[in-house]
Amino acid sequence: MRVTRPTVVLAAILVLAGAPGRVRAEEPCLTVADLLRMSQPELEALYRAADVGTVPCGSTRGRAIYHPGTRATVPASRAIHLLWKGKVFRDDGTMINRTFAGRAVTARVFVGESWLDGRPTLVLDYADTSRLFRGVRDEQREVAPGVYLGLTYLRKHAGPELALFYALDAGARPGRR
Repeated sequence: MRVTRPTVVLAAILVLAGAPGRVRAEEPCLTVADLLRMSQPELEALYRAADVGTVPCGSTRGRAIYHPGTRATVPASRAIHLLWKGKVFRDDGTMINRTFAGRAVTARVFVGESWLDGRPTLVLDYADTSRLFRGVRDEQREVAPGVYLGLTYLRKHAGPELALFYALDAGARPGRR
């Protein structure tokens, strides 16, 4: 079995997070590139181990993580990045997506219950802010300082369906878009 850097980092996070009463060492320096190379079980474990963290401020750079852990993940992320660039978090409790054409599709931002594990998460809900995307809900947690792992759900009649993961880098300084 080949051990990759993200696997080692994930194992360290899980050990530190699961040790009650232990002082947490310096958090691992996960990057968006690390998240792009993780499998779905690794991303879910990382998400479950993370706390809500702080709400990002201003513009972030984003990458979609479609079919995590497959050979198609990185090329799909590059293709989606041509359209979706990230998110801009505003002081009024909303967020707006950054796209190739500028800013579009606003969501309400609040702390709520995760559809993945029931724990607190930062929810980005489009239900009341967008007709086209009212069936979409994002949730995200800070997995490393300034790095967020997000999940995008589609509201279906049978219940929520996880459509894709995404990563945000709040430390990056994107150009105006």
